[in-house]
Amino acid sequence: MAPSPTAPIPPASPARPLTGRTGGGGLDGGTRLRPLRLLRSVPLPIWLITALFGALLASWSVLVPQYHAPDEPNQVDAVMRLVQGAGWPHPGNAFVRPDGVGAIAASPYGSEAAPYELDFAPITRAGAVPRDDRPTWDELGDTRQADGEVQPPGDIQQLVQHPPLYYLVGAAALWALPGDGDELRWDVTIGALRLMSALMVMWLPLLAWAGAHRLSGGNRIAATCAALLPLAIPQLSHIGASVNNDNLLALTAGLATVTIIYVLRGDTSLRTAAWAGLFIGLALLSKSLGIVLVPMAALAYLVAWRRARRDAPASARSPAASGRGARAGRGASSGRDAAAGQDRDAPFLLADTGLMTVLPGATRFPWRQLLLGGVIMIASGGWWWVVNLVRYHTFQPETPGFPPGDYLGDDWGAYLDILVNGTARRWWGSFGWFETNLPMEVVAAASVVVIALFALAVIRGRDGRTRVNLLFLLWPTIGLFGLMTLQATLAFTDHGHVSGISGRYLYAGVTALAIGVGMGAAAFGRHVSRYFPVLFLAAAAAVQWWSVRTVLTHFWKPAGGDLGDAWEAMTTWSPWPPSAAVVTVWTGVALAVMVLVACVWTAVLGDGQDRPEPPVFRDPTGWPPGPDIWVPGRLTVEDPATDHVSRPSPQPAPGTAPETAEPVPAEPSRTDSAPSGSAAPKSTPSRSGPDERGSSGSFRSGSSTVTSAPSTAKGKPPSTTSPVPSH
Repeated sequence: MAPSPTAPIPPASPARPLTGRTGGGGLDGGTRLRPLRLLRSVPLPIWLITALFGALLASWSVLVPQYHAPDEPNQVDAVMRLVQGAGWPHPGNAFVRPDGVGAIAASPYGSEAAPYELDFAPITRAGAVPRDDRPTWDELGDTRQADGEVQPPGDIQQLVQHPPLYYLVGAAALWALPGDGDELRWDVTIGALRLMSALMVMWLPLLAWAGAHRLSGGNRIAATCAALLPLAIPQLSHIGASVNNDNLLALTAGLATVTIIYVLRGDTSLRTAAWAGLFIGLALLSKSLGIVLVPMAALAYLVAWRRARRDAPASARSPAASGRGARAGRGASSGRDAAAGQDRDAPFLLADTGLMTVLPGATRFPWRQLLLGGVIMIASGGWWWVVNLVRYHTFQPETPGFPPGDYLGDDWGAYLDILVNGTARRWWGSFGWFETNLPMEVVAAASVVVIALFALAVIRGRDGRTRVNLLFLLWPTIGLFGLMTLQATLAFTDHGHVSGISGRYLYAGVTALAIGVGMGAAAFGRHVSRYFPVLFLAAAAAVQWWSVRTVLTHFWKPAGGDLGDAWEAMTTWSPWPPSAAVVTVWTGVALAVMVLVACVWTAVLGDGQDRPEPPVFRDPTGWPPGPDIWVPGRLTVEDPATDHVSRPSPQPAPGTAPETAEPVPAEPSRTDSAPSGSAAPKSTPSRSGPDERGSSGSFRSGSSTVTSAPSTAKGKPPSTTSPVPSH
């Protein structure tokens, strides 16, 4: 029950400062990065999308033949080097070990006549050795060639120029299995490492959701579309289900991206700085390309600091800073003083909830955050590159004797075609060792859609801060492409060979790109954007099916056979029994159906930011009937859509006209009561309410009408959103 007009005023519960200003910075910062709380808030549809992506990756780990993935023979050998205690020597002093060479011969990498040369012919069922007869990894070192000769020595092992974190994780995973790491069958060893990579990459949809949810203020459409984008990149499924250190970089870069988004939205706490340092350090210990995250994080802290300094004067003038005593019911005089000192450009109900408050310490230069994050970054991974600079006087040593790649001479046109079109194709779908590809028309169309949606998100950003935040998300992809281009161009200029160009080098930016694309889908407006999750899922299903058919046909379909024969050949070479493939496929189908239902339901619900109906102002005489109570001297509004109770408006100073109030939903309260204040005015406000964008009309007192002054947010205070997703 609501209290009587003379009831004492209960203390106002502190509101969680979430979205006071939509672009981030001091005024809206308050929601801090708490990973466990964030995980508990993940809605069921996002878990279903993540599980579907995991099932898709597991399927791709069997779909692509062993060692028909870029650098996979050397990637597996690098893991087994640590399993067998061979260490991590200087580049140029390491070669593929004899059992690694034997694994190449045992796998479908080449043909029976030339087992050490990459073969493009369909892989036959008859060429597979029965599972029970396949040798263990440590037996492969004694492999003999068809003529009885000893197998050739291994090629140069170039991967020791990279830091060893991914390979240490792989070695730990194999040590955890029965067989002491190298006593498993060779195909089980590769299959287990592929599943380990899939387990790293499968969380990208969840990370994309987390970043889009925070950056968009809880927009359901943006967050769901961001989570669906990784499923629409077949090459990501291919690389994510192969043995490759880019997978750990994609995971750690995604974690760092979400953390940086929280920083941009005002979370400059030391705890978040520690998380940022840890994730960036782990990215640096995965691959050198993680260096692009360092300037991104540092600049994010400077931007957040600058925003807090700009917002501090408005916060100091707002009742959140000067009138808290009035909200606690100190009396009519103190309430009038607070109201009299209120900034006329600030919506006082919004300020009264505490949303206009700059967090303590946010205006100080973030040297503590930068120092703490930097120390943790160096301790958790950056030390590897410091050692390189000290010991080898270079950031990443080159590998002498490594094959330079295809020779193009001075044909810059061919080089630029590989750099631009080749990178795009290898980002979307160039399977195996770039052995079979998606049509260039599909690649071009998909690229145009992604670019257009991201550009639309920037153009239609709700304010300048949102646009800046979105431009931050472009940096990982642009920075990675710039580093790749610089290295490849210098090599091409030096010796005319093309090397180091691949779309997977940009996958550290997939999470950031997905967030921007999701917000671009939401920029179409609530009536159109609600259908985008279904469209995203349909597009992902279409391009994945096209890719699966392409891979099955190229690698597994025998001459004159059909897809059923291709399935038989694939499951025969698989390290797992055929029933495992059947269970995985049907699990994926069931999850796809559930995700489709969730996307349809999302279309019904909309973006989760629907504005409430205009609130009804009631007086204590009981008309119109209901729980909304007008208390003398104060105004209370109950929002029927969210059951949120707004904070009361301050009482105007004597002799002044009352300011126009804008009812804004506040945090959920455990009570339905509202504070009461001083004496009642002589007339009650007439019925009025906010328009669709949340701005209110004028309040009428007697025959006079007072129009509100423009707020600090371009005349209309933004609506608040719940920190818990409303899927």
